[in-house]
Amino acid sequence: MTTHKSLCIIFIFFIVFSLHSQNEQKYFEEWSAKIDTIQNLDIQVKFSIAFISKVKPEDRIDIYSFLGNVYGRKLQMDSAMYYLDKAISLSKNTGEEEKLAFVYSRKSNIHIAKNEFEKTRNLLEKARNLLIKYPESSSWSLYYQQLAQLGYIDGDLRQAVSYMDSTIIARIRSNDTLELYDSYDKLGFLCSNLGEYEIAIESLSKALNILKRIDDKGGIADNYISMGQCYNLWGQYETAKSYLEKAIIIAKENGYDLRLLRSYVCLSESNRYLGHSEDAISAADSALKLAQKHGSKSRISRSFREKGETYLYNYQDYDKAEEFFLKAFEASKDPKTKFHSIPSIQGIVKVYHKKQNYTKVKEYLNLWEESIKESNRPKDLMDFYKSYSEYYEVINQPKKEVYYLKKYHKIQDSISKEKVYSKLADLETKYDTKKKELDIVTLNKEKEEQQQITKQARAQQNLYLLAAGFLLFLLAAGAWAFRKLRKQQKELVSINQVKNRLFSIIAHDLRGMIIPFQRSGKILKYHINKGNHEKTIELSQALEQNSESLSNMLDNLLNWSLGQMNGYKMNLQTMSISEELNDIVLGYEQQAAYKKTKIDLKYEEDLWVNLDKGAFHVIFRNLIGNALKYTEGGNIRIEFTSEDDMFLCSITDTGVGMSQDQLEHLFSLEEKKSTIGTQGEKGTGLGLNLVYRFIKMHKGTIQVSSEKRIGTRFDLKFPMMNYQFNEKKERKSLSA
Repeated sequence: MTTHKSLCIIFIFFIVFSLHSQNEQKYFEEWSAKIDTIQNLDIQVKFSIAFISKVKPEDRIDIYSFLGNVYGRKLQMDSAMYYLDKAISLSKNTGEEEKLAFVYSRKSNIHIAKNEFEKTRNLLEKARNLLIKYPESSSWSLYYQQLAQLGYIDGDLRQAVSYMDSTIIARIRSNDTLELYDSYDKLGFLCSNLGEYEIAIESLSKALNILKRIDDKGGIADNYISMGQCYNLWGQYETAKSYLEKAIIIAKENGYDLRLLRSYVCLSESNRYLGHSEDAISAADSALKLAQKHGSKSRISRSFREKGETYLYNYQDYDKAEEFFLKAFEASKDPKTKFHSIPSIQGIVKVYHKKQNYTKVKEYLNLWEESIKESNRPKDLMDFYKSYSEYYEVINQPKKEVYYLKKYHKIQDSISKEKVYSKLADLETKYDTKKKELDIVTLNKEKEEQQQITKQARAQQNLYLLAAGFLLFLLAAGAWAFRKLRKQQKELVSINQVKNRLFSIIAHDLRGMIIPFQRSGKILKYHINKGNHEKTIELSQALEQNSESLSNMLDNLLNWSLGQMNGYKMNLQTMSISEELNDIVLGYEQQAAYKKTKIDLKYEEDLWVNLDKGAFHVIFRNLIGNALKYTEGGNIRIEFTSEDDMFLCSITDTGVGMSQDQLEHLFSLEEKKSTIGTQGEKGTGLGLNLVYRFIKMHKGTIQVSSEKRIGTRFDLKFPMMNYQFNEKKERKSLSA
């Protein structure tokens, strides 16, 4: 009886324990599911604290770690440290080593914010020692991200970019889509600081696509701010302003004060460079109010500095400029990290140069020299050496002037050479790859032609043997053989004509594209040896543009030659029309900016259509590229919709237009020269022939209308198969 009673008690205890464990797991799943949907940081904190006592200890680690991160974003560092230390202690007690490594990496971020870099490195070393046991862990991504941040602080931007690439790879491997956008955003920021603006914008665009798909308003606002900062550095201030105004709208609608503050600071810079002085001051004042409200000294300093820059350069009011730069300097003083005050000191030095107060110039140059010792960034050193050189020039000490000028140019030369060699390496790689691809296609074609000739010879031999064996049918067999030989001869002539046409195009156009590489290489070597670095950079940019033209031309030649040999195999796949067109348009953004032409993509709702992705890119890359080729200072509009199970798309430009004679032979491949673009751009004449062939492969149609000096419009129509609108289909995540 006693044994029965004991067994009942144990059974009841087991049931209660199991139910309790199930409830704990449900609570954690509920927290995990809802926390990412909450945008307000204060509500995130309250919601998380309410779940701490309801979940298992190992799940409590995640909540503590999350709270530490939220308090870090709120700049409440003591609270952040409190919850992260609790997460560390609980991880050690429960033996959760992988989670412990993650919390170490997260805590290192708080030490970075407090300028405690030695503690940061110690924590990351601990994290790495734990993560070695878990090579597939998603925690590697945060570890690499913190190393990238340290690289940026140390001034080693190349190393920072390398670590951020590793972060992206780790997040793609662990399918961490929600944080992947942040890595792309940070990579864009680093590339923009390296002056690689095209790569930066491409990376930021990938981040934006993810953010729009998950509808993260705060992340979208951050991305628009990053876009604005990048375009400001690029010197495209109108574009920067448009992104920053979008960020301001989102920040106001959702009460994102810190994002609004950052937007106003960057907007002040855009307006200043655009000459909108009053708007620049107004934006800086708005930023200053928010910075003072949140007690952010660094952004208070930045706001004062923006006002100082505006009064210095736009109004040329040196007293006002001095006032605001001095306020910026006071706000930026930090006994732990002196280099934070460098931009303010630089502004003060510029003001005193204008006021010809060289005693003050020297005083602040000395402060600058003390601060520069903590900065490893080449740009900081360049600015300092240049300012010292200017100071010694005006006080008439030429030896010291030359000394600092040489130090300035030494850093500048090393940066210029690194950029040039990097560009040349990229160009050589692109050229070699395309050349090899073209060689392979040519060899394959020659092999097939030889096989065809061999088959024909064997057929002839069989015919002669048959005629000798059957004399009675000699006349009939001879007539049949004659007709067949004539047909085969025509086919051979046709194939040879195609081959000769292809070789003629390659010989003429490829030689014309390669000659500038040969000549420019010699000129580039000459200017490098002579130290003419501005000319070197100019030539490298020209080489890069020429390589892009060569790349596009080779793409067309390869696709065309495959089509001629019936070697192109359709590979239909369901794809987002808006996403693919956005990727294509992004590739022409720099060229469009150069030609002062606006490319607009308009649609009411996205479509998912079964098409061959490679053919789709060839079609629209050629049509958009042609529109841009013949349009200068105009507009290109791309529109698409669906109607009666058909996918309709039009591409309209305001370019030079075409004559009726040109329209009649537009898609045929004959002995004619391609029309030169508005800035001398050349082509092979293959592009539109490829467009026509690929559209026909999809059982589609293309129509064109054009008028001289008015513009051209292409209308495309494809049958749609298994399509649906984008809200009905989950879109695939982007990859690195």
